[in-house]
Amino acid sequence: MKKIVQKTILMTAIAGIFSVGQTKAQLSDQEYVAVTMDLQGILELTMTTEPQVDFVFNTIQKYQVGITKYNATRLEVEATVPWDLYAQPSTEFWVQQIAYGAGTNGTNTLPSEILEMQSIQANAVAAPLTFDNFIGLFSNLGANTASLTPSLNTQFLAGEFGQGVASSYAPATSTASPLTNKFLVHYRIKPGVPANFPDLTTQYPTVAATTFTATNPYAQPGFYDLEVVYTLTEDL
Repeated sequence: MKKIVQKTILMTAIAGIFSVGQTKAQLSDQEYVAVTMDLQGILELTMTTEPQVDFVFNTIQKYQVGITKYNATRLEVEATVPWDLYAQPSTEFWVQQIAYGAGTNGTNTLPSEILEMQSIQANAVAAPLTFDNFIGLFSNLGANTASLTPSLNTQFLAGEFGQGVASSYAPATSTASPLTNKFLVHYRIKPGVPANFPDLTTQYPTVAATTFTATNPYAQPGFYDLEVVYTLTEDL
């Protein structure tokens, strides 16, 4: 019995020696590097056409037929986040800079809606108010004028009021996605004779009725201007 015990002890001691040798062979050291990533949202709206569009009505024919400026504004969108694009007037009414004549029976308070606009790239989202066809630029009685926060009464070139994949355009560039990220806009004004803008009566009858009254049934001759504000925003 003593011999058996001694052999067992010897074998255990040898095993311990091998175990110590293996532990020394696994020595190591470590350093750590922290890697961060900052994905910032990018929205860029570029207008590649002249910033001024001129309408000169100097013949009866131009009054009657109107003037259309095709492809007058070109917009390009670069975006890394979902986005919407909409248009608004800067003021509810055109600003008369110069009056021609006394203006008897004429009004110089002309609503933004007499400017009709159309984007040849139809809005891929079923928004309630778009520029898919010629439509007057809606001021919503002044509520829409150059507000950075749109509403259900805002006219969208792309997207709509409301969040979600079905309500916005996906991140893309104008180079890679020209059909969705490039916009060509037409403008049209048709004064008529007398100058009471017949399309206004068709599209916005309430605005037309309050603009041209029995006392002031047509527009006063003069030089007017109106700013159109295009806003690119992250999906709202």
